[in-house]
Amino acid sequence: MGTYCDKRILRSKAAIKKAFLNLLYKKAFDKITISEIVRVANYNRGTFYANFYSKENLLDEVIQDVLTEMIVQIRQPYKELKKVYMKELNPENITLFTYFKENSDLYKLLLSDHIKVDFRYKMAKAIEKLFIEEYQYELEADSSLNLKWLYVYRSHGIAGLIIRWIEEGFQESTEYMSEQVIELMITATDAFQVKK
Repeated sequence: MGTYCDKRILRSKAAIKKAFLNLLYKKAFDKITISEIVRVANYNRGTFYANFYSKENLLDEVIQDVLTEMIVQIRQPYKELKKVYMKELNPENITLFTYFKENSDLYKLLLSDHIKVDFRYKMAKAIEKLFIEEYQYELEADSSLNLKWLYVYRSHGIAGLIIRWIEEGFQESTEYMSEQVIELMITATDAFQVKK
């Protein structure tokens, strides 16, 4: 009985999320009602409230699902490694950009003004959390750099790169973007010139 109930709950939750996203593609979050969501999902309000506290809670869960899958994709090339040498990393093993391209409509939606959540910031924070909790960068022995700021710098930089690539309509190939990320991770510049 418990397994059947769990499957039913999972099925109703998934249907409500899917209906919500379908509506969100058509209109702004503020214009969507719970009645509309349950009608499209073919459930009732009681089922909605059995799964979610509010429409905002539903949006939070959808965003968390998306960010969780994004983190899975970021981990992909490193999941079997104990130590990662960025210069030796094969760009073909980086699945992240393929994932974004395959889910382009979803990410364009979440980056649009249809939702009232700063998805850009949530993306960057999710990557930052991953870097801080799961990776340990190695610095030169004489470096005075606080690793916290390196994690912040790299995670927000990678998020910005991904977001710009999405917003510009995936003009560069996924392979090119994978190569660029590796280059960015290993490039250090000692100086720059001021343009007149």
